[in-house]
Amino acid sequence: MNARSAIARWMMRVNLWCGLASGFALLAMMLMGAVDVIGSNLDLAGLTARPVPAAFEFMATMMVVNVFLAMALGQSRRRHIRVEIVLNALPRPLRRAAEAFSLLCAIALFGLIAWFGWKSGLHATGVGEYAPGLIKYPVWPARLVLAVGATLMTVQCAFDLAGLFVARLRTDSTGAGSEPGPAR
Repeated sequence: MNARSAIARWMMRVNLWCGLASGFALLAMMLMGAVDVIGSNLDLAGLTARPVPAAFEFMATMMVVNVFLAMALGQSRRRHIRVEIVLNALPRPLRRAAEAFSLLCAIALFGLIAWFGWKSGLHATGVGEYAPGLIKYPVWPARLVLAVGATLMTVQCAFDLAGLFVARLRTDSTGAGSEPGPAR
């Protein structure tokens, strides 16, 4: 096994585990939402309404987990939104240049999100930041997850950018070599 395939496999494994965590976050959001709606409307059945305390804060945290942990997996599988009708009309060198420009922009954007996410997350952890409300709900886990997800996305985009210029680094979601181009 060469170094490229080891790195690609490791990145895919991390992305898959994060995608799984994202799926569990979505499941938790659905369950919490259902329990909160049912509890809030118990008065319609003649019972005392009991909404779930801190349900809003929980949903906000799980939304961050859901979105940011799944981004790198979507990138590794080339499943993000692309303007393929325009890209496919371009000659191969321009298509590669557009792909490189797109990846450079993504690296810059998610690199900045990761940078400020880590600063904010570590600060929130250090001071023990909580959302005010009926229950002291911790804010720092969502900020750290945002930083981790943005970091993974930055690394995945950098790996994809390297794959544009180094043929042996090109991989698709199965790990087989491929030419960069339209989403599959």
